[in-house]
Parts: sequence; C-alpha cells; structure tokens
Amino acid sequence: MKQENLVSFKDLFNAFDQLTINEYSPGEGIPPHVDSHSPFEDVFCSLSLGSGAVMTVTSPKDESKHFYLKPRSILFISGEARFTHPHSIALRKLDRVEDRLIFRSRRISMTFRKIRKGECKCPYIKYCDSQKTQLTQVSSVEEFKIKLEESKNSEVPTEIEKKHVYDVYEKIAPHFSHTRYKPWPKVAEYLNKLPKGAFNADVGCGNGKYLNVNNEIFSFGTDRSFNLINICKEKNNDNNLFVADSLKLPLRSNIFDSAISIAVVHHFSNIELRLKAISELIRILKTAGTLLIYVWALEQEEKKFEHQDNFVPWHLQNNYENEVKVESLGPEILKEDKKNSTVYHRYYHVFKKGELEELLKRFENISIVESYFDHANWCCILRKEY
Repeated sequence: MKQENLVSFKDLFNAFDQLTINEYSPGEGIPPHVDSHSPFEDVFCSLSLGSGAVMTVTSPKDESKHFYLKPRSILFISGEARFTHPHSIALRKLDRVEDRLIFRSRRISMTFRKIRKGECKCPYIKYCDSQKTQLTQVSSVEEFKIKLEESKNSEVPTEIEKKHVYDVYEKIAPHFSHTRYKPWPKVAEYLNKLPKGAFNADVGCGNGKYLNVNNEIFSFGTDRSFNLINICKEKNNDNNLFVADSLKLPLRSNIFDSAISIAVVHHFSNIELRLKAISELIRILKTAGTLLIYVWALEQEEKKFEHQDNFVPWHLQNNYENEVKVESLGPEILKEDKKNSTVYHRYYHVFKKGELEELLKRFENISIVESYFDHANWCCILRKEY
C-alpha cells in the first residue's frame, strides 16, 4: 500500500466537528469494516491513548497490511483507503511487532470526523451507500420485482433463498464468522435470565456466538450452513449442533423452554415462508416457553433503504490475520489504487415498525411479552400459551 505524508492533525483539527471515544480492554478488538460514506466526509483520524494495538487494513483484492498504532500516535485514513478498505483490530491480548511480543493494556481511541452535509459524491460508487440502492447491485428493479412476484405464494424456498441466502453463507462463512464475535447485550440478557437447566434452541445460530453465553442452560444450535456449523464445532467441540432447515426442524414438538431466532426471518422472501419459520419456532416450544426474534429494521441509521426487499452486498475478504510484516505507523494517510473484489449479495426483507408484531398476531397460541428496537433490529419476546 502506498503511503504519503499529506496533512497533519493540526492542519485538519479545525475542520473536524465530531468525536467518538471508545475504550478497549485487553483482548477486545474491532471487526473488519468500512465507515459508511453518507454520515462523514473523506478524512478521519484516530488518536490512540494508553495501550498500542495492531490495526489491519485490507484492500478490495484481499491484500492486507498490518500497522502498529503506538501509544499517542495518530492514524489518518483518506481516499480509497477510507472508502473501500476494511480496517480491523484482532481479538487478542498481545501483538507481534517487529519480532517482539507486546502485551495490550487498556486502550482509548479518539476518532475525529467531519459530518457530511448532503450526499456523498465519491468516485467509488459500488461501495457508496449514497449513490446507489441495494437493488441495483444485482439486477434491475423490474427484474427483482418479477422474481418476488413469482415467489410470493411459495411455501418452499425459492431461487432468492437458494442463491442469495443459502449459497452465499456457505461461501462467506469464515469471513462472516470473523466479523461476528461479540454477543449483543440484550440477547445475552435474555439468555442469562433463563432458569438453570433450561433447554434453549438457537435456530440459525451462525457461528455460535450465543451458544455459550449461559453455561447453566442446555443450548442447541442449528443452521442451514454446513460451514457455519463446522466453525461452531471448531470453537467448542462440546456444543450441541446440527445442520437443519429452519422451515422444517427435525425436532419434537413442545420440548424447548426457550428459543432464539437472531437475524434469520428477514432472509425469507415472502410472508408464507416467514410465517412457516416462526411456526416451527413456536411448535418446538413447551407451553409457557418463550421465544426471542430479531429482524432487520427499515428504520435504522446504519444502512439506508429505499425498499423493504433488498440485496445487501458482502465484500469477501479472504485474508484476516496472516503472519506478515507489521510496520510502525506514524501520522500517515493510507492510499491505494482501487481494485475489484468478490461481492456476494444477500437477500433481506427489512421490517417496518410494527410489522413483526402484526406477523406474530396471526398465531393464536402465543402472546407478545415485549417489543423493542436494538442494534438496527425490531425485536419481540413472545410466550407460548398452549
């Protein structure tokens, strides 16, 4: 990656009008991500205080470079690196820097940005949330509408589920898992409130990040992706795991005290399939058992949607923590020529406020205990009455 000394923090300080402060304990990190284009202008910088840490910056062609962010150093990111290169900090308690092992301690990062006014006009349109809708990344709006119309009454998975959910997650499983490592607090809170010895089913468990939140309950994880289930097994060989279709679970009725469905139901392309997935979750619950459901919200700040039915891109990065040279980073701006990357498109139906509750009201044998908004999701806890 080409590095240039372009500006200093002093030169840009007066232009910044937004500050984010984060605290990291030893072992904590940052999953690979590119800051959204629409909220902020080009240049941002991050001041590291306390401990240092190694940051990885990955180009769209999967070339990674690792930089040691020294204590009291400032990182500037701009141009293509800002708009197209995911950056991350691995989950570990020590870093190898120039043949030395350096233990991490408490780290404070102060990230300075400038709030964008108006739409982003950068040249990186395929990465820009301001300049394209999610639909146009795969096919024309009309073509997509035709596919949805053809599948709207289907009671079995359609081409949309097969191509843009099942196949995609098999291909991106390792990278997806690399970005999903920390349980969301509200889901963890739900699991930790379950009584000792309770049977809980995590349907669509992904990489299994919720399976070991509460070790006083018996958790069973299932997912349609063979590769994600294998990752779960690698993490903890004692996990109770199996591959299954959430539309037809190979489980007895009325056996579980609890079930969770986190970011699963929104991957089905019509109401019939969503109802079928929820019906299976209710079926396996005992009377008085509870179910927690999370689905993506239309009303969220993280991503902007013009439609409820969308293809959301996943930019596949193959190299994560390769043993490569780590360089000491001063106040440079990272830049690199733009390259193509492998992009897979996942189907999502994003739910409007109240839509999940309306779906659940179709079931006479459940009651809604709680509804809330969390992590850009609409969420419901329900109870099986009989």
